[in-house]
Amino acid sequence: MRKIDHFEEAVKDGQLPGRGFGQGREGERRIHLSTFLAPLTFMVLHHLVLSGASVVRLLYFLGKNPQYQETLLQDPGTSMMEVLLEGNVMTYASLMGMLVLIPAYLLYLAYQKRKARPLLLCQGISFGQLLSSLSIILGALGLTQVWMVVLASLDPASLPGRLFQDYLDKMMLFDGRSADLPLELLVTVVLVPLGEELLFRGIVQGELRRSFSPAITVVATTLLFAIFHLDLIQGSYVLIAGFALSVSYQLTRNILLPILMHMVFNFIGSGWFSRLMGGGETAELILVCFLYASILLGAFGFYYLLKKEAGLEKAGP
Repeated sequence: MRKIDHFEEAVKDGQLPGRGFGQGREGERRIHLSTFLAPLTFMVLHHLVLSGASVVRLLYFLGKNPQYQETLLQDPGTSMMEVLLEGNVMTYASLMGMLVLIPAYLLYLAYQKRKARPLLLCQGISFGQLLSSLSIILGALGLTQVWMVVLASLDPASLPGRLFQDYLDKMMLFDGRSADLPLELLVTVVLVPLGEELLFRGIVQGELRRSFSPAITVVATTLLFAIFHLDLIQGSYVLIAGFALSVSYQLTRNILLPILMHMVFNFIGSGWFSRLMGGGETAELILVCFLYASILLGAFGFYYLLKKEAGLEKAGP
């Protein structure tokens, strides 16, 4: 009985999420300074560290390859893109940044836990929850593919059409140009998802959960995750993935699931699955068809998690 009392007190204080999206306990939640300050601080820190790491990598590369320095002076715009590509600046900057940021996030989360304000949720999960979460992220990939088709159909002369074409041109410049493919795979598929999930599902969603209802928390975290990417086109499809990650975390209460889901999203969405499997255009077509079919699988996965959540709500804490 005492254990149940502690659980209820923790929910009232916002330390644990209320069960279900309809149960917010708004009247009993308190808005803390850290509710807004901590997420914004760490989001800004994330960008500052990555920017600093980019400068360090760029200066190092120019120091080792002085021939690019004069080229930069003659044609700064074109040459800078070449330097970024040749120096693999983005990959090394992400590597250095994650090696700094991931420990920083873990330290903050550990500090909050010691203060009896745990932000990370690590409850036990079932095999059904694991499969449902994976189906949800595959469905998100399918919806992302649909959204990209919609964007591709826009008038190239319109502002959205130009933005989309600029985004595609930028992605094509970096696609497959890295000389350190194993390192790029490690960074893109493992370190970046881990770092971003500790930040958004761990710190951002954790802090918001202490003050707002589950529905508001999920929506706010999703929007912040999209804005964080600082690109209108990328942010538009990140909304889909961000919602899938946030809602799955809310319904399963285990941080390992959104981390795994994010890794799967980056592995397939960044083209690594296609690169490693090969197969050309036929394999690409099969993959796209599978992702379209996964939209339905994702809907079933979402339904399963909601039903399980409803069952837990009826059973009580």
